[in-house]
Amino acid sequence: MPKHKTAQQWLKLIEQQELSGLSVSDFCSQHNLSTKSFYNRRSKLRTKKPPESSFIAAKPAASEFVSLPELLQLKHGQSTVLLPSNTDVLWLVALLRALS
Repeated sequence: MPKHKTAQQWLKLIEQQELSGLSVSDFCSQHNLSTKSFYNRRSKLRTKKPPESSFIAAKPAASEFVSLPELLQLKHGQSTVLLPSNTDVLWLVALLRALS
């Protein structure tokens, strides 16, 4: 790695050290790093606030059960009409007369 590391490179090194199971001093010795620099960068990167996201967490609406009305299915020839079961009876009679 180049002498001057980016924040992303330091984050990767810090993650590697944590996953390695090695002490910081052993890890730094193996990777030719200064332990002082390692601790300094780790401290700075941990206290940095993550960038704010433009995404908004979605919250589900109230978990009320919404029942759909039962449907009446009318077939006439090749046509099918679905109507709510609470359709006005007089309107339904007029529709049936019109279709026959």
